[in-house]
Amino acid sequence: MKRIYFDRMLVAGVQYGESLFCIDALKAGTKLNMVREPHNAHDPNAIALYYGEYRIGYIPASENSSLVPFLDQGWSEAFEAYIDSYCPDKHPSQQIGITIFIAPRSAEPQKD
Repeated sequence: MKRIYFDRMLVAGVQYGESLFCIDALKAGTKLNMVREPHNAHDPNAIALYYGEYRIGYIPASENSSLVPFLDQGWSEAFEAYIDSYCPDKHPSQQIGITIFIAPRSAEPQKD
């Protein structure tokens, strides 16, 4: 099975993140981890984006409500986020673009 397109967006809060510490890894095709932050003081629907231990930024508040129910129900493995553009010379709100896919399911053996 192949990945199914879910959404595309620019990463929010890059200026407050830690992208400086992993700048060499931020290129098209780099996979990011989505981490729910339900106790975030600014947005109870916050979804942080990480590269390894470094928080790059967030799914924008205007875009995160479609993902939150799935992540809160334990379906985080069903989605994959990849950097599709990185333009360090632009304003931080325009620097990193990501595409989110519905991940392919691993083939499970059929039970007889």
